[in-house]
Amino acid sequence: MGWRGPVVLAALLALGTAGGYVASRAQQPGGDAQGVPSPVAASGPRFPVDPPIPTATDPADPALRPNVPLTTDTLGTGKFALAVPVPVGWTMNQTASNEAKWKEPGTSNNTYVMRVEQTAEDGRTIPEALDQRVRALRDEQDDVRLVPGGRTEDSVEYTYTSNEGTRRHSFIRWVDVSGSGLAEVEVVVHGRTRDVPGTRDLVRRVAEGLRPA
Repeated sequence: MGWRGPVVLAALLALGTAGGYVASRAQQPGGDAQGVPSPVAASGPRFPVDPPIPTATDPADPALRPNVPLTTDTLGTGKFALAVPVPVGWTMNQTASNEAKWKEPGTSNNTYVMRVEQTAEDGRTIPEALDQRVRALRDEQDDVRLVPGGRTEDSVEYTYTSNEGTRRHSFIRWVDVSGSGLAEVEVVVHGRTRDVPGTRDLVRRVAEGLRPA
């Protein structure tokens, strides 16, 4: 058995010499390293994102109250004319032949405003109009939030941040005025959080009071 010692020692010396040679070759420029370099994965990588929009202070105008007195304006012409209940004293700004906005004179921007649009030509039912609008809101705004319980069969309530950084609280309601089965009119009221009792009341009363002129 004594002859095994020298043999094992010689083998170990040979392995050590070979290992040292390989290590030295790997450390020299132009060595025999093979393969394509690849990046090392970062630990907990972070993707660049846009910073959140800071919330600006709401205008200090008094809140819109429920039960504001209403009068009637007309939207559209001829057989398409529509009688629209609007708050007394609010100014009409007709943005298209089938659409107009109403705002109380003297109030700041980003307080409260109402918009009414005739939408029968779109040929959508109320559920179709509602689903399409919810998808569009989420595509257009990163921070749209539907208010829990605020979606019904003909309306939606949601919040979002305006371009000026103020938080907006909005209501949309669709109305089939003539019984056609279509979403013929869209009523929208935007406001601040403090305006919610008034804007909720206004969108309901306007939608329920629409009629052919």
